[in-house]
Amino acid sequence: MKKSIALLAFFTQAALAQQNETVTINPGYTHQAFYSMGNGTVVTPVNTDWDLAFQISGFEASILVNSKNNVRLFNADREASEWNQITPLDTIGYLNSSNELFNSDTSWRRGAFNQTNNPADQFDLGWGNYDFATHIVTGDSLYYIRLANGQVKKLQIINLANGAYNFRFADTDGSNEVTASLSKSAFQGKLFGYYSIVNQTTLDREPLKNDFDLVFTQYLAVFPLTYKVTGVLQNDSVPAIKVYPVDVAAATTNGQNYSYHINTIGYDWKAFDLNNNQWVIEDSLVYFLKDRSGNYWKLWFTGFGGSANGNFHFTKEQVTPLNISEPQSLNIISVYPNPANDLLNLIVDGMNAAAIQLIIADMSGRKVQEQTLTNHAGWNHHQINLKKLTGGMYSVQLISEGYITMLKVMKE
Repeated sequence: MKKSIALLAFFTQAALAQQNETVTINPGYTHQAFYSMGNGTVVTPVNTDWDLAFQISGFEASILVNSKNNVRLFNADREASEWNQITPLDTIGYLNSSNELFNSDTSWRRGAFNQTNNPADQFDLGWGNYDFATHIVTGDSLYYIRLANGQVKKLQIINLANGAYNFRFADTDGSNEVTASLSKSAFQGKLFGYYSIVNQTTLDREPLKNDFDLVFTQYLAVFPLTYKVTGVLQNDSVPAIKVYPVDVAAATTNGQNYSYHINTIGYDWKAFDLNNNQWVIEDSLVYFLKDRSGNYWKLWFTGFGGSANGNFHFTKEQVTPLNISEPQSLNIISVYPNPANDLLNLIVDGMNAAAIQLIIADMSGRKVQEQTLTNHAGWNHHQINLKKLTGGMYSVQLISEGYITMLKVMKE
């Protein structure tokens, strides 16, 4: 969901000293490091042992491919009913850049399998369509997937039903077909559950989503060019700001906007100096971020070891809001259940006691419900009565102090 973001100025608390940190993803960038701003490195799993990652929470049913391990996905341009008609000759002309699908590098919620969706159809998730009557996503697309060993297979996500992703893959001549399943309940509290096509097994390799803020990793940047980079991605609920050029010691976020793009920190805080054969760090670049616990941090990089050791060197310090240059927005903590029946629960983090104007509109833009919610500073629990609404998708606007927060809600 999209969140409106306030503009803040900061000062550093004298009691919270700067901390010099080193995080490693090992020589050749073979691992990932899941990192907590408050607690340091959480886990550093191998990043070459999986092929697919399935979103555990969220409506998008995002599915990623492991671009670090050179796993590549191609649109077969075939209907699901044509599974048995595919032959090895059908891959000719399809394993190219015009048919290749990539993970988004700005959101965990849009994996390679989601890239073929129709934006005008809110039920089209790319690899399949959501039925709000049954709450099942039924796969309607076929793909070719090239694994790290160069082997090409045909693949279909059959459905997402009863809390499990069901999928199948086979050699392009139809041999060695495997039907597999990944249950969301086995990865409760995680962003993703993982699967290895090569080893035909699921992998539990992430910490709980509430336990980390950043991921140090190698990934595929997709704009303006598509190429593999090494950098830092944010947890999907961790906003950040890039401030440049500034005096590192005096930098604040005044006049800057937070972003929920997961590559706000990214990779371009460094560059390789070919003349001197070394990595050079930008010396006027600072990041600010808000961690999963609601604490604010200032971070700047001081060194990078490259593929020789996979080390990231940086300095961090906790900071505290000093003043508010513009009204702060609401932070949506939770919306549940979604899809909803008669009651929708809305938990928001209100920065002050400003009232919220709630407007619900159908997908044509027609306003169908409006009310004012009394709010106080801190967390607020609001129950929204949806009894008068018919089943379908609705747009919800939350307006507070001139800021608008948008989200979509399904009414059963």
